[in-house]
Amino acid sequence: MDASRSPLLFVHPINLRGAAWAEIVPAFADRFAIVPDMRGFGDSPPAEHYDLARWAQDCIDAVDRAGVGRFHAIGGSLGGAISVYLAAAEPDRVISAVAVGSQLYSKDPDNAAVLSTLEHHTVTEMFELVLPKYALGPYASAEVVAKTMALRNPNGKDDIRRVWRAACAADIRAQVASVSCPVTVLTGEFDLTCPPAAGAEMAAMLHAPHVLLPGIGHLPMLEDPPTLIAAIKAHLKHVEV
Repeated sequence: MDASRSPLLFVHPINLRGAAWAEIVPAFADRFAIVPDMRGFGDSPPAEHYDLARWAQDCIDAVDRAGVGRFHAIGGSLGGAISVYLAAAEPDRVISAVAVGSQLYSKDPDNAAVLSTLEHHTVTEMFELVLPKYALGPYASAEVVAKTMALRNPNGKDDIRRVWRAACAADIRAQVASVSCPVTVLTGEFDLTCPPAAGAEMAAMLHAPHVLLPGIGHLPMLEDPPTLIAAIKAHLKHVEV
């Protein structure tokens, strides 16, 4: 590890966990990496209430526990919005941000289709129906589907419902004017959850480059790690010149 290289915070997508970055983090072995599970996901306990501010605080708590001062924030899906939120809230600490498969706000804040599926199926059945259709691109292999399922939120139906509602209500349009650090927005060509138009809108409001990742859906860190690694490295090379 090179102590002169700034640390990286990896913020996981909605209803996955920090381990979603397992194939990305080793490519940055020269840097210290913080890969938390936010409240309500993975090994972190559930809560009665969720919102962007609380999830952002979970990330800052993890960075503080690691003894890290300044860092680059790299987030997928909801994690990308949280990374931008952190850049606005912690301008002295966030060196830059990368938002992967993210958007400023949800065009479907009620997320009726997903919540309806959850009402009529078990949690496992709901993820089996939703993840391949909305989270993965058309070329995702059966292995990628299985890997995504294995990384899904392990909590119960009530908690997942609260998480989903909070994520769909997330809106960072009020924060973007306070972001002063460099940002790159990356969007999969076949992302149905945060489509390319939403990524382009996010990039425009942040005065940031928007990079389209060909052949990929909503979760590049699972579908095509090498392409995402190259895009993150290109961002870091540009901002650390």
